[in-house]
Amino acid sequence: MIVERATALLTICAVAVAVTALSLSALVRAERRSQSAPADLETAAAVLAELPEPRLVTVEQSVERGQAATVVLHPGIGVRGMHVTLEDPDGEEISNASGFRVYPVRDVAVWIAKLGVPNTAEDGAYTLRASALYDDGSREFQTALEVEHTEFYSMEIALSPAMTDLRREPDPERIRQAREMAALLSSYRLDGLYYEGAFEPPVSYRRRSAGYGDRRVYRYHDGDSATAVHVGVDMAAPSGEPVYAAAGGRVAFADDRIISGYSVVLEHLPGVYSLYYHLDEITVEEGEVLRPGSQIGTVGATGLATGPHLHWELRVGGVPVDPDRYLERPLVDKVAIFSTILDILKARDDNVAAEHERG
Repeated sequence: MIVERATALLTICAVAVAVTALSLSALVRAERRSQSAPADLETAAAVLAELPEPRLVTVEQSVERGQAATVVLHPGIGVRGMHVTLEDPDGEEISNASGFRVYPVRDVAVWIAKLGVPNTAEDGAYTLRASALYDDGSREFQTALEVEHTEFYSMEIALSPAMTDLRREPDPERIRQAREMAALLSSYRLDGLYYEGAFEPPVSYRRRSAGYGDRRVYRYHDGDSATAVHVGVDMAAPSGEPVYAAAGGRVAFADDRIISGYSVVLEHLPGVYSLYYHLDEITVEEGEVLRPGSQIGTVGATGLATGPHLHWELRVGGVPVDPDRYLERPLVDKVAIFSTILDILKARDDNVAAEHERG
């Protein structure tokens, strides 16, 4: 019976893929986890709603530092809100995120949170804690997440006197801008559901001049130095080259800043933002809702930049993560979420069968 259920439900998953226009690669990954047979969406909905006690799980068994985990609370019936924190092996919180509702199959709500893992995190066993708000109160959940080590490149950047002063000299306006941007990138709007698919490259000409997570040493003109971590991807391109929205979303910010120059921030999901820095010009306005591939500006060298390039960044729950990963996979992988829930159901049925045999 377990096999029949699992085999039938994967075809339902395939139907859901077609309905939600998920990628073929995601479907192949899901098919490897089971077999297929005829079924319908109503059956899938019924099975997904079977789980009597809510469970907190992650789609990924482990996550590299600098990546994002997808945290799933199922079933999501009656949930009004969810907040998730990630604690390191010493019990210190290193990131947090708020959840939102998605529908991996029609009319079946699942609550998820996209949680960023800092690229400075040490590898090891971490703890995920979630608090879910229901109509009759709150409930606490916990699960484990393994963080894997990743190596990053190191590079040195020589700064001119003007660039040295721009980066080093205290400036109240620069501090204010940094605080406001941090507040924006850590904010959540439950109605900020604009795009669930994969990214497209934001520029056509995209020689990489710096990668995500690069460890940088800034050499100042007077011989001093400072270290920093590069939290985006730099794409060298000629000035004036069009810059496009990597995904659909709302323009959450479009203005000039001291360090990042002409800058645009797009909101794609609650707590998920992409950033486009050092533009030569901005061609959108705050509040606009854009389709994927809409032009948002042109490549430039404004702000703290040594040459024309686009700095492209992705923030998840305020944490910078590698945007390249979402050129290969959707922001919300409904097939993977569906398959994860099937694994929960199968494990539950296996436990019931084992207990029956022991009895």
